[in-house]
Amino acid sequence: MRFIKKYYKHILIGLVSGILNGLFGAGGGSIVVPAMEAFLDIDEKKSHATAIAIIFLMSIVSSYFYVKNGFFDFKLWIPVTIGGVVGGLLGAKILSKISVKWLKIIFGSVIIITAIKLIF
Repeated sequence: MRFIKKYYKHILIGLVSGILNGLFGAGGGSIVVPAMEAFLDIDEKKSHATAIAIIFLMSIVSSYFYVKNGFFDFKLWIPVTIGGVVGGLLGAKILSKISVKWLKIIFGSVIIITAIKLIF
């Protein structure tokens, strides 16, 4: 019980982002990053980097159920994964060189553009 009291914010962030990840497929990152910054006082670069590892494990669990229920496209998975791995390498290198100000601008812009595209 002490663990839960000490880490209730962490657990709540994980729970909400896990539900979003299961529903939308890795959409939890849009919750994990700002939540870690706001509620756990984690700096921007560390929250982005940590979110990747969190999303990775959530995605493994969600993927299991997507495959099990026939919602997985294996033909699409390979080429997109290749691009994602290359993009991940580039993004990780850029993260160490980009200012926090620009990181926030880019991340916020991606969230806004994604929201607009989802609505319309």
